[in-house]
Amino acid sequence: MSRVFLFALLGVMIVFVVFVRPAYAHYFGSTVNVDTYQIVFSPYPSLVKALDNSTTLNFSVLDKDGDNIDNIYSALVITEKQSGKIIDQVPYRLFEFSDISIKYTFPTPGDYVVSLQTRIQGDPKYQTNPLIADFPISAIDPKQVIPFDELMLFYVTPAAVVIAGIAIYLRSKNKL
Repeated sequence: MSRVFLFALLGVMIVFVVFVRPAYAHYFGSTVNVDTYQIVFSPYPSLVKALDNSTTLNFSVLDKDGDNIDNIYSALVITEKQSGKIIDQVPYRLFEFSDISIKYTFPTPGDYVVSLQTRIQGDPKYQTNPLIADFPISAIDPKQVIPFDELMLFYVTPAAVVIAGIAIYLRSKNKL
């Protein structure tokens, strides 16, 4: 029995090594196309709150085939949408892959524009002049009402399950 188990385990390991390939994924969200490049912006959480230090600004800079670009330099500029005043800047930094995550805390509720500036090694145009992609984003007041996704997940869905359970119980007892 143990010999059969070992052969089965060996077979599973061989199949895993031969057929399973690494998975590559990118962020999905707002997309801007600049020349042959595609820049995707996906903040987390999707409903950004001011003064929340768990906010992550996620970007994917993809080539014309939708693949990552290696060894890019990117910077971030955050401006107020109405006035155009620069609120903050994150300096250029080397990213090994073009899937980028930057932690950021918005100082006050309001509308902002997040500008990703990227220098792409080997591209004659964007190696010296940055590729710029602008994305609008709003930071809400953290004291505001419950966000829709949280309301649905934590309040409406459990309440609907309880009501459905009571209805099924009463129906089974012929009281409904």
